[in-house]
Amino acid sequence: MKTASYNERKKFEIYDGSHALLYLNEQATELTNEETGEKAEGYSYTGDMPDGSTIIEASGITDENRRDKFISGLIGKTYSIDAQIALLANGTDTPEHAAELEQFYNLRSECKRTVDELLGRQL
Repeated sequence: MKTASYNERKKFEIYDGSHALLYLNEQATELTNEETGEKAEGYSYTGDMPDGSTIIEASGITDENRRDKFISGLIGKTYSIDAQIALLANGTDTPEHAAELEQFYNLRSECKRTVDELLGRQL
């Protein structure tokens, strides 16, 4: 994981036609200007990209579907579409499948909270 700091808050950027960058794990930080030594408040983000963002698969993003696309993209970092279909198809027919489905639902809930926090940031 890589961490980067900025003077301003960040939310997301459209990276290309099939990916978006989400600025997650926001932390308030103090930045120091290397030339002047002057200190200022800022924000840091930790993710898998060099700029501290997290890249997700997401295409056709609009204002209307942004939340759903970002949630789906974050879930896709852990579970492929095939794995998601298998988990949902298995349901709770065995204790093992029930436990796997519960883990999936917990991740989904966490992804929803994360995206809601991200989209709710005031820039």
